[in-house]
Amino acid sequence: MWHFIVGLIVIVLWGAVIYFSPRATEFFGRIERAEQHLWGTRNAFVSFGFIVVILWILLMFGVLQSGSPIAQE
Repeated sequence: MWHFIVGLIVIVLWGAVIYFSPRATEFFGRIERAEQHLWGTRNAFVSFGFIVVILWILLMFGVLQSGSPIAQE
């Protein structure tokens, strides 16, 4: 059950980061490595946020397991 609740919280937080990524770029400044390799700092925020959201959705519904399978027996 905790996977689902934490997953919803993570999805909401990263959704906000994705939505406010232009303001985050202005607030935190540009990341030089992201500018060179990811076509911009905003794209880095969006890409990383998208990956986190997808992974947490998979964890929420049990597609990916967190922890050791031996401990679950």
